[in-house]
Amino acid sequence: MTLPADIAALLERTQPGFRVAASFAADISREGRLIDEWLAAGPAGLALVRGGSVTVLARAELDSLAMHRYLSGGRLTAQRAAGALLLARYSGARAGAAEEFVRAANRVLREEAEPARSGSQAAASDTAAEPGAAAEPAAAAESTAPAAGRVLPRLFALMPPGKYWRLPVIALALAGAAGAAVLAPLLAGRFLFDEVLAPDGRFAGRLLLAVGLLLLARLANVACNVTWGWTNAALIHDLEITLKRTAFGSLQRLSMRFYGARHTGEMMTRLEQDASDIALLFHLIAPNALTGGLFVAGSMVAMLLLDWQLAVAAILPFPLLFVVFRRIIPEVNSYFERLFRAEAELRTVTSDSLTGARVVRAFGRQEYELERFAGPNRAAARLGHLADAMVGTTQPPMQLVTELVLVGVWAAGAWAVARGQVSVGTLVTFAAYLAQFFWPVGGLVSLAQDWSRVATASRRLLTLIDAPPDLPQPARPRRAAVGGGAALEGVSFSYAPGQPALRGVSLRAAAGEMIGLAGHTGAGKSTVINLLARLYDADEGVVRLGGHDVRSLAAADLSGQIGIVLQDTYLFLGSVAANIGYARPDAGRDRIVAAAMAANAHDFIVQLPDGYDTELGPGGQELSGGQRQRLAIARALLLDPPILLMDEATSSVDSETELRIQAAIERLVRGRTVVMIAHRLSTLRMAERLYVLHRGQVVESGPHTRLMRRGGFYQRLVERQREALHVIGVGE
Repeated sequence: MTLPADIAALLERTQPGFRVAASFAADISREGRLIDEWLAAGPAGLALVRGGSVTVLARAELDSLAMHRYLSGGRLTAQRAAGALLLARYSGARAGAAEEFVRAANRVLREEAEPARSGSQAAASDTAAEPGAAAEPAAAAESTAPAAGRVLPRLFALMPPGKYWRLPVIALALAGAAGAAVLAPLLAGRFLFDEVLAPDGRFAGRLLLAVGLLLLARLANVACNVTWGWTNAALIHDLEITLKRTAFGSLQRLSMRFYGARHTGEMMTRLEQDASDIALLFHLIAPNALTGGLFVAGSMVAMLLLDWQLAVAAILPFPLLFVVFRRIIPEVNSYFERLFRAEAELRTVTSDSLTGARVVRAFGRQEYELERFAGPNRAAARLGHLADAMVGTTQPPMQLVTELVLVGVWAAGAWAVARGQVSVGTLVTFAAYLAQFFWPVGGLVSLAQDWSRVATASRRLLTLIDAPPDLPQPARPRRAAVGGGAALEGVSFSYAPGQPALRGVSLRAAAGEMIGLAGHTGAGKSTVINLLARLYDADEGVVRLGGHDVRSLAAADLSGQIGIVLQDTYLFLGSVAANIGYARPDAGRDRIVAAAMAANAHDFIVQLPDGYDTELGPGGQELSGGQRQRLAIARALLLDPPILLMDEATSSVDSETELRIQAAIERLVRGRTVVMIAHRLSTLRMAERLYVLHRGQVVESGPHTRLMRRGGFYQRLVERQREALHVIGVGE
């Protein structure tokens, strides 16, 4: 992330020679308010920019930086001999940038001269690269943003194939409109006054000719503008569709690590608002820039031909206005970048509150949600006001300069006309050209505002499109069926740096074998499932399916060989049948019904208003937790995979339903590999082998009976659960 111009200038002024190698924008104060605080790391140490002050921690004072991630954000701390020092807080939307900053800052502080090798490079060079080499896209998405000079070529490269012919048509139409507009002042000025109305003119008295030529120029201008309008509208429409489709496709290839560092509101803003903002490039900026440039060039040539001395004097303020324009752009860019973050936070709060509407009303927290919404709403409004105020404050003085120049030209020209040095037609024509010359100049501030929106939106959206996947596909993937069998060999994994979820875990399930994972909450059981399904890649060690390293398998082959039922069940908008058949869209109704019956879901489905054709709302909230879980199980059963992963698959069903599902699983396990996590340890008794995890490590393994006789960690888990169940009167 690049420091804004004002922050960089403040740092240079207060800390001359401080070289910035990495920077980060914190967006939450210690009191929980939305703010902007900057951290910059360099060889000299760490600089904290808060308000108008800069504090520097020398490198000798720091051991390293660390990030601490929470549900809705996190904090950055500096590790020192005297203890940890809180540096900044950030929202979840900034988690990816925070992680990248910590990694880059620690590399600088430790004087690691050679930058870390990116995951995409490692994957491209060797399909069996060392685990953990993949760059996290949450961080990569912040670090691969295209520079401003690359925005236009990248946008043109994304233009729909076969539509490039529209560009020359648009350019020719705009050039024709500009040419007609440049010709109009000459016809309405010098030609009309000096050649037609003057008694000694070459076309004296031929007023109809003058009117006809003027009308022809105007008609040509209108025709060119209509041609541009129709062609440009089609281009913008196709470009928006392509941008959104390409960005959405990029989201589909990024892993769960990316989504863990991003809020839904931010992603929705990138897909919806950014694509619309980019359309401004073709709707306003490019046409105004092209026609304005032609106006300026044509008007300048005409003025020089009419009176070169007056023309030189008239355009002298132009370089000054250009300098002002150059200084405005970085400031406006900074405001729009901050405004995007505020709007993304606002969308996140809105999405979170609406999704959890049932909980909000159940606990009577409507007023609290209103207050939570008010903060980012005020921040977004304030930043929008500041951006508009900067434009509104800067544009009138620039327009005043142009008006003063125009008044000066009229005064000087009138004096020259009175002395017979210049004709009336020449003065009128010169003034008209001067107005056309300064019209684009007067719109530079508005152009800067629009370009800032486009450039900011383009960089964000192209960053998403260009983000390298942290689960790279092998250059030469294995196309053979995965088959049965699953294993972890010395696997270590962390969702966030310094917080390992697994440490050197090794386990295996032979083809057709069912294994169970047991342990306290947070022991790493779900992480094993995530790695086997390749929702994430291991940092160290190897994950194998059917004897193959999962990183050497094509994604399509992998997904078709694994059925998975996660702890958090999600149902999509659509019918019950479509949700069950999600993994196999070509499945017939008979197979869907058979899968539902095997998952013990058929009885409640046929009681729904339209049976299997009942349309479900967002997340299937109209169904109970147990019903949603059984639909998810039916979805996995329909896939009929050789490997079945079940993460708390029976956590939301009653005892009777659980027994029926267990019977279905017993039928499924024949010839299949099953890895199961269950909240009731009695469910795992059918497993041929259990692995007991504690704090990310395997502490025990073996069949249920052997582990119970051993009297170790697993036995204590079982006894504590029995005691808890007896206390609440359930028993087993």
